[in-house]
Amino acid sequence: MLKKLFKKNDIVLDNSEGERNSHRWGYKDTYFVIDEKKNTFLKGNRYILSGYPMPNLIPLFEEISGVEIDIQTPQEKQKDKKIPTPIENKRFLETLEKNFSPNQFSVDDSQRLIHSHGQTSVCEVYQVLYSQLERIVDLVFYPREEEDISKIIQFSQEHNVVLIPYGGGTNVSGALLCRAKETRMIVSVDMRSLDKILWIDEYNLQACIQAGISGKELEKQLGEKGYTLGHEPDSIEFSTLGGWISTNASGMKKNRYGNIEDIVMNATMVTPSGVITLKNHSPRQSIGLQPSFLFFGSEGNLGIITKAVVKIHPKPALTQYGSLVFPNFEQGVNFLYDLRRNGTMPASVRLVDNTQFRLGLTLKPKPSFLKGLREKLQKLFLFKVLQFDPRKLSVCTIVMEGSKEEVKQQSCVFKIARKHGGIKAGGSNGKRGYMLTFAIAYLRDFVSRYYYLGESFETSIAWDKVIPVCEALGEAVLSQHEKYKLPGKPLFSARVTQTYHTGVCLYFMYAFYHKGVHNVVDVYEKIEHHFRQVIIDHGGSISHHHGIGKIRHTFLKDALVSDTIDSLKKFKYSLDPQNTFAAGNNVFHELNQD
Repeated sequence: MLKKLFKKNDIVLDNSEGERNSHRWGYKDTYFVIDEKKNTFLKGNRYILSGYPMPNLIPLFEEISGVEIDIQTPQEKQKDKKIPTPIENKRFLETLEKNFSPNQFSVDDSQRLIHSHGQTSVCEVYQVLYSQLERIVDLVFYPREEEDISKIIQFSQEHNVVLIPYGGGTNVSGALLCRAKETRMIVSVDMRSLDKILWIDEYNLQACIQAGISGKELEKQLGEKGYTLGHEPDSIEFSTLGGWISTNASGMKKNRYGNIEDIVMNATMVTPSGVITLKNHSPRQSIGLQPSFLFFGSEGNLGIITKAVVKIHPKPALTQYGSLVFPNFEQGVNFLYDLRRNGTMPASVRLVDNTQFRLGLTLKPKPSFLKGLREKLQKLFLFKVLQFDPRKLSVCTIVMEGSKEEVKQQSCVFKIARKHGGIKAGGSNGKRGYMLTFAIAYLRDFVSRYYYLGESFETSIAWDKVIPVCEALGEAVLSQHEKYKLPGKPLFSARVTQTYHTGVCLYFMYAFYHKGVHNVVDVYEKIEHHFRQVIIDHGGSISHHHGIGKIRHTFLKDALVSDTIDSLKKFKYSLDPQNTFAAGNNVFHELNQD
């Protein structure tokens, strides 16, 4: 009665080139539009969502938020935006002109603005489009080789200039924002020309790769040789290897390939005090204190990561998708707990709550007659025979990779699911649910035009606290909405994206309709700050993989004792006594700015 278990397809990303949006997420050829009947379309042909009408998307937003969307009067971008005059350090500029080609640095206003923010929808993108960033970089520098990095650091020290490394610009923690009180010249160092695979050791399955390469280009180049890195964050199309290391990133297939700290064997960071790296790349070393703690989570505060030696894997012979439906989110969590202890983990397994399940349904194309008939039979079986409540059920998407034998072992997931009320829902649904991840940020930017302000945030938390923290946040969402007298009702959802022996990564999405709300950015930031405190009070971490940046630094007192923070600051000054790398992220937020 239900669909076949699997559908084989190992093509996930569209590898075609394209021009990126200056400030919003993604490619210029991909964007949502709406017609007079409130049908929504995703333009372009890069993603699984592209090219067909979605008549139920806007009605779902209206139903959940309790607000009718006026499609005739979208929020318009601020015109004639005033770009702050750059601070010029004349001696530094003269040094650049003597030592680099003219096209290796730019004071163009548009480039300065692009390099002054990441992709946090509220404190960055919203302000760029509809308000104003208080401070932006003064110059953008484009290194072509590693030697350029050493030179720019040297010149910056000599002339008291600030450097901020820039990779793919996808950061969502405010790490790229310039501190308003910084009086020195700020230079963004755009690493994206350092994008080469320097060597591949096929026998030992290692590769040395420059830090400015994007995940998409990295997988393309490795794939041509028959290999994969296996690190697949939601931002893989645009984020870079150096960015992954500096934020301590995690990918969707970490069960099979590991988090970034499991993938990277060695990295090279150029600091004001010299180069930090290991001399060899043996599988594991006991050499006393390891330099790796400087790389992971450094967030641009210590130096510039130029390259890394990483583990690579032969491309999997087989990739199969699956999906499961559970009566409710809690039973889905119980299944994941059991799977982690009793089963062979799939490459990826993710559980979404009812709100995200319903959202996913609105993004599907109208089915053919036969497919529509099958779907009706499925619903009849789920809702009438099994008595699933359509407003409570949750869905799990699964990706299995490896040899035929390995995938067969991973398919034990379905046997374990039955013990927790899970029902198979088909490989095509699993594939679709997995691939939706790459297009969902376009939806965030689309609804922002119609006065919805929202963002995702994540945490890692112990198994026994998963449901309590979800319930506590659900209550906090309602109370904060009432406290700030916001229109309609809030949008809130949860999903489990990664599992561990001791707990999970929980992802939350929150948004509200804000037309007519005064100081909306300030309101949102206060509400999100309250949510993060709720998470921490329930035993959750500040972040699982997004990092600290500037928007989460106040919570570090809940994660680190004061002596540790002081020690880290002292170490920073030993590497960077002039605070050349004054990004001001995480524990270094309060360091002197002059």
